[in-house]
Amino acid sequence: MKIKKLAAAVIAVIICGAFSQTAYCEDAAANVNVYPSEDHKNISPYIYGVNSGVDLNTVSAKSFRLGGNRMSAYNWENNMSNAGSDWKNMSDMNLISSAAEQFRRVPGGAALNASYEAQNGNVPYTLLTLQMLGYVASSKKGQVNEDMAAPSEYWKKVVNRKNGELSSEPDKKDDYVYTDEYLNYLIEKIGKSDSETGFKAYALDNEPALWHSTHSRVQTEPLKCSELIEKSVDLASLVKETDSGAEVFGPSLFGYSAYDSLAGAPDWAELKAANNYRWFIDYYLDEMHKAESESGTRLLDVLDIHYYTEAKGECGERSCGHYDNDGCVKARLDSVRSLYDENYHEDSWITDTGAEFFPLLPNIQESIDKYYPGTKIAFTEYNFGGGDHISGAVAQADTLGIFAKYGVYFATIWSFDQNEYQLAAMNMFTNYDGAGNGFGDTLVKSECDNDNISVYSSIDGEGEDTVKIIITSHDLHNETPVNIKLSSDSRYADAEVYALYGDSTEIHRLDDISKIKDNSISIDIKPLSVTEIVIRSDKKSAVPVIAVCAAALIAVGAGVCIALKKRGK
Repeated sequence: MKIKKLAAAVIAVIICGAFSQTAYCEDAAANVNVYPSEDHKNISPYIYGVNSGVDLNTVSAKSFRLGGNRMSAYNWENNMSNAGSDWKNMSDMNLISSAAEQFRRVPGGAALNASYEAQNGNVPYTLLTLQMLGYVASSKKGQVNEDMAAPSEYWKKVVNRKNGELSSEPDKKDDYVYTDEYLNYLIEKIGKSDSETGFKAYALDNEPALWHSTHSRVQTEPLKCSELIEKSVDLASLVKETDSGAEVFGPSLFGYSAYDSLAGAPDWAELKAANNYRWFIDYYLDEMHKAESESGTRLLDVLDIHYYTEAKGECGERSCGHYDNDGCVKARLDSVRSLYDENYHEDSWITDTGAEFFPLLPNIQESIDKYYPGTKIAFTEYNFGGGDHISGAVAQADTLGIFAKYGVYFATIWSFDQNEYQLAAMNMFTNYDGAGNGFGDTLVKSECDNDNISVYSSIDGEGEDTVKIIITSHDLHNETPVNIKLSSDSRYADAEVYALYGDSTEIHRLDDISKIKDNSISIDIKPLSVTEIVIRSDKKSAVPVIAVCAAALIAVGAGVCIALKKRGK
């Protein structure tokens, strides 16, 4: 009996030793568990994107958008655009002012230059904004006053389909600009969406809920919901007729009030009551789904929204730059939680009015599942601020991690004058070592017990030989000891460590972890930082845990048998 008890005890010790968690000894430590074989979720590479105006030599972006207010009134025939209320309703050549020389005097120069920039920057996915406002700038330059509003000689009317043969060179002397001729021209120059240089997707204009204020020289009355749907269906149909492989993005909503009611559209209250919609996004998805049923072709591939945080810092300002105020910095770091955390209530006018649709991502997905399943999600403009400070890098890294976790398909940050920390954070996901290596393409399960630490873990494909973990620290002043346990049949040998912290946008290569014991790592994470740990298995010596345990059990069993024989049992 004593021998049986001894054998059982030995077996228990071996099994517990094989599967035990890291011994955590510090209350301040963050305990992280990573499960490389669980909860696999594909990460879209297109969440690592930028809008035009960003120097693609400074960031390894995977998607690129040509959009913004000027694109609503962009005349592809002569490259003129109108700034709307952004700058005195000025019509000029702004969109090609910094374009490569070969695109400044040819039709579609802004679009062709965007494709060219993306190719030179090795960006695989490009999105072009098409014109749906109704009028674009004519050849007349300068400020457009109220008495020059469309229709007038200061504008050209946009017509989706030309009644006649499409020309490879547009007629600049007539009163119309044709969208089908534009698409045909671009396809002749750079190819369709399945080509290396062609645009992969087209957006149905930009921020239509604001046309009445931004482009008041064209949209003199508030836009109705029904008008937007009519315009959207017609333009989306044209895109699919011209390039069936291209994806369509819409409706490019500017912010929370647009998601809610299309910024108080005149017909919204009646539509909402008649159909029991929660918010405008329900209506838009429902109508685009109905349009697909009628046409037999999916007309909306990606729900396109913009999001700029409205959260206020301790100072009372929205997304402030008071980096010496801990409360203000903390407010920025927390603001990302409005995307996903139902327990977070940001200090903003949105919360003051109820914040019914926060957290945002779960609410959007609920609407998609109900009204138009299979629709992807895009944030074609977003920014959580702090582009000139490490807090902006941490917020940006968390945003990308959340986009990955919630299955966002496409995201392009709208950068302001200073964006270096945000772009450095993006490089942590796309080019942490300067050699083009980035975060994995498959998100895996991670758990953490410390609110000051966020963890995002990945592998490539299904293989567990390499695990990449990104850790963001929200602790403003202190290092955080982090104990990481990888629950995997693979045996991990060593790890590289990269970090973004302090007063530098440089991604630092820290000391490697040369020996990993029992698939456990302990590392001190710097305050207010983004750290990436690239953990690799030792394939030569790797033995699955279950095999080790089986061998141990066999060995113990053999020992017990020998002992019993010696005692004549």
